[in-house]
Amino acid sequence: FCPREAAGAQLQPGMATAEGTARLLRRAVERGALHPLNVRGLPLASRGPASAPVAGQQPSQLSVAAVGFGAYRVGGGDKEPSHLAALRSALRVGVNLIDTSSHYSAGEKGSGSSHGASERLVGQAIAEAIAEGDVDRDGLVVCTKLGHAELGKPAPPGAVPIRPEGQGANQDVWHSIHPEFVDAEVRASRERLGTPPDFVLLHNPEYFLSAQMQQRVPIGEAWDEMYERLGQSFEALEALCDEGVISSGYGVSGNFLSCMFSTTGRGNLYESLALDRLVDVAAAAAARRGKEGGHRFRIAQLPLNAVEAGAVLGRGGAVPEAAEGDCVLGTRLGLGIVANRPLNALPLPGVSTGDWGRQGATHWQLRDKTPMGAVESLLKRVLLEALQAEGGVLEGDASKIPLQHLALKLSLSSPGVSSTLCGMRAEAYVEDAAAVLKQAPFSAVQVCPCLNRRALRCPALGLCRACAGRKGDVDGAHCR
Repeated sequence: FCPREAAGAQLQPGMATAEGTARLLRRAVERGALHPLNVRGLPLASRGPASAPVAGQQPSQLSVAAVGFGAYRVGGGDKEPSHLAALRSALRVGVNLIDTSSHYSAGEKGSGSSHGASERLVGQAIAEAIAEGDVDRDGLVVCTKLGHAELGKPAPPGAVPIRPEGQGANQDVWHSIHPEFVDAEVRASRERLGTPPDFVLLHNPEYFLSAQMQQRVPIGEAWDEMYERLGQSFEALEALCDEGVISSGYGVSGNFLSCMFSTTGRGNLYESLALDRLVDVAAAAAARRGKEGGHRFRIAQLPLNAVEAGAVLGRGGAVPEAAEGDCVLGTRLGLGIVANRPLNALPLPGVSTGDWGRQGATHWQLRDKTPMGAVESLLKRVLLEALQAEGGVLEGDASKIPLQHLALKLSLSSPGVSSTLCGMRAEAYVEDAAAVLKQAPFSAVQVCPCLNRRALRCPALGLCRACAGRKGDVDGAHCR
């Protein structure tokens, strides 16, 4: 329940600005909440006609903290007050990037309060923080995502079923990036947030490819149709930027070619997205709207953690076209890279009792716990040894550094990463993020060898045996 919405309050005016975000983070640095090297930038689209980033030139930037608030499991349910308190605490320690989605919620699915629950809570937190003087709207970067249709509603135009047949398919679960659906969802998100979003991302548009794969459509045909649909979606997003419904730009949150897994948990090839092709599609969409050479595609969001490090290391051993990690590629293309799942890694088949679409745990939680799992313990030891070998500065007794601090710091320190989203639905998670933000990040010289050493130790971690002999993945090539 959101009192602001019930009262019919007006939209919160304002948007993120280069000056406002820099001011907010400068104050966080001055009071010791944020290390100066944890102030990063996201490329800022012009407020007038769209313009693509120009190679060799420094674009205007929004300043963002190296850790962002991931609002995946917040809003709805009986823990909403604690979620609200955690977000308010995160804002006070200098976290100024908030990422949500139309279908994020902690409430029961289909309860009527699920769709948009996270956005409503984020909007409430922003309104309260501004009213109490904690922040100004121009210091916050608000991102949301769309694609998932509301449960129980008729299928929107251009929709595909999310769950493949044979894995508990539910034909009431739909995904769409059709321009009509995009336009309606962005406007609804703005109302729920109580402010225009600074960025709107298409949320896993690869679900279309998953549906095509189920129908055994040749990969070339499926990809061509996918990018045709994305071009139409981008045109709709460009129009919403022109109108001011979106303040700064748009992007895609997905599993790109260098990512190990697809959005359905399979080895990533057929269902993957090619980042450079997305930028070309955005440029073509802007050109069709009379904006030659200009577009507002600004953000790529992808998974990156100590286990799934393909976005940094590349995946050339399995997919030659993915030899360059998408963090490097995105930076070269002038995009802001936002990482997600720094503390939740997908295990390869055979390593865990659970996997996508099956019973059991679907993630390794990269955090200290009692008792500590064998794989997590060994992973922590390998990472610490690698960092110390590369001269990584580890404060105090290295063995006592929590795995979650180590994993989060590795993700945010990776080359090309603007910010790493961390789920912070509880105060304890905010405290973890705050502790990491106060410390200097690792250097690229430390991060890449550390992740490479983790890849070389994959057999010891049990990460590769199950995949040896799988087409395209031999001797752990997927990890390197």
